[in-house]
Amino acid sequence: MLTEHNALHSLRPFWASYQSMLKAVQAGGRFYASPQESYAAKQFEKLYELEHDLSNLKRATGFIRDLAPDSAEGYDICRYHDEHFSMRFAGIVDKAHRLVGASLLLKADKCEGSGGNAFVIRAAKDHYPEVAAHLERLTALEGNHKKLRKAAVASKASMQVADIALEAAYLDELNSKIAAALAALLLTLKPVYELI
Repeated sequence: MLTEHNALHSLRPFWASYQSMLKAVQAGGRFYASPQESYAAKQFEKLYELEHDLSNLKRATGFIRDLAPDSAEGYDICRYHDEHFSMRFAGIVDKAHRLVGASLLLKADKCEGSGGNAFVIRAAKDHYPEVAAHLERLTALEGNHKKLRKAAVASKASMQVADIALEAAYLDELNSKIAAALAALLLTLKPVYELI
């Protein structure tokens, strides 16, 4: 799980303190978060979103894997879950860029929307080229998936059960690559987190 990654070790005390303050607010107390606690909260919030999306990728792959061999609408169901996987993957790429933007304290409005991902990569390249390289690899992984998916959609008019099983295996492998890419990205962010 991303939120348990070793790179976050220096942020955990601030995150724990922030959570304690949230409990105090629920009990009627006041909330005074330090800049470090607010920073840690933003990072963990973004990481929990990424974890949620990763679990949705696994769920989509599981639905494809569990399709009945004699299902007449197997191709349509497979395509639906494959599209869901692809949309979540695109969301993961965007959220990874926003995580880096928040980690490097870049302006949130510049990190979001059209051109936000390119802005984050340009900003990271100056002082954290490894971080930028990991974002570019994740973006390339998504680009390759889009190309393969377009080619596969064009040729899936007569999809067989074996093809559905292969699709599930491919998506399982891709999901593992995405999780590994995010873990590697966190590892390169560790020096940033240690400055907090």
